[in-house]
Amino acid sequence: MSHVDHASLRHPLTLMRSRAPWTSLLYLILQAAAGVVSLGVFFTVLLIPVWLLAWPRAEARLLPLAGRPALRVTRPMGQMRWQDVVLTLLTAVMAAAMFFVGIVLVVVIGTLFATPVAVLAGQEATWGVADQVLPPMLVIIVFPVLGVVALFFALWGLTALAYGWSGLSTALLRDEESRLVAQVEALGDMTVQLDDAVALERRVLERNLHDGAQMHLSAAGLRLAMLQLEAEQLPVGEARSTILTGLDEVREQLDLGGQSVRNAVSGLVPTVLRDGGLQAAIAELARAVPLETTTECTVPRLPVSLEHSVHLIAHEAITNVVRHSEAQTVSIRCTLDDPTTTDAPSILHLQIVDDGRGGAVSTGTGLISMRARARSLGGILTLDSPEGGPTVVDLKVPVTADREDRR
Repeated sequence: MSHVDHASLRHPLTLMRSRAPWTSLLYLILQAAAGVVSLGVFFTVLLIPVWLLAWPRAEARLLPLAGRPALRVTRPMGQMRWQDVVLTLLTAVMAAAMFFVGIVLVVVIGTLFATPVAVLAGQEATWGVADQVLPPMLVIIVFPVLGVVALFFALWGLTALAYGWSGLSTALLRDEESRLVAQVEALGDMTVQLDDAVALERRVLERNLHDGAQMHLSAAGLRLAMLQLEAEQLPVGEARSTILTGLDEVREQLDLGGQSVRNAVSGLVPTVLRDGGLQAAIAELARAVPLETTTECTVPRLPVSLEHSVHLIAHEAITNVVRHSEAQTVSIRCTLDDPTTTDAPSILHLQIVDDGRGGAVSTGTGLISMRARARSLGGILTLDSPEGGPTVVDLKVPVTADREDRR
């Protein structure tokens, strides 16, 4: 067990049976050496920028020695932050503190182990101002035991110190921008998962309405028509007229109920997407755009979930064009590219290009959700939007064998 955590620090006996104390000691020694270098660099002045750039990256790689995961420094090599300066200054202070701590530990533990050896060699062990001679047997037996106890607690304390110091270094080294980007992507993925769950529930509800309520309404209408035919065979009179009038009213209510069910089903999933697939849905989106639009979409019917997700991405991208781009024309292209090899999946390729002012950034909620949905499909969405345009949204999604559940 080389990994250190708070639980293992609370169990010193378990900790001492691992490599953690020794890797932590190595970590502190390297920290002290780096602190000495930092002090020397500060006097050279010219080497300060070089050391401020180099040491934080080296420290990020040393963190596993203290039980922390290594950090990946993703910022450019020439970029310097105030946290790097603080880390380097604290490392120099750490070197000075470790120097005094190391002297004390070496003197105390060395004395406890060296004194019995000296007594065995014929020397006397004294104690106190009056140089009172200690009993040889006491020195030979007790001092080594005290030395082992002192070494035990020293290693435990140094391990805890290394773990704490590495935590401070981690806080200073962590790239907040990357962490925030990861959190935003995680939130986007959660949003897509919730949307997919809602979409699945809508499809189940649509099927239940179609196969359940609508079927029963149709059966009731058929039975009502048969009753009307039988009622028309009754003798002419007031009773016959009343029955036929009542049956007409029931039929009217059944027709209204069936129409309500059909309207509800149509509102759950876009009718054009359900009936015509992605190709028809893209064409309808293009017709609704108040811009000059060219469309090229030649794709067969695809799995329901894939069509739904790609349609949402296309809708969001086109909405962004209309709202923000100030474009005059927009081009939509959607194709299913054949695989390059027999084992490779087909690639669904959606590309939306506008001639707007460009400058779109990937931090908007719409683009974040589009990228998250592309990741959920196993694909990738890229945005190219230089100032002055054009803006290109490019989506590529693999259509794998397990998605071949076309209708």
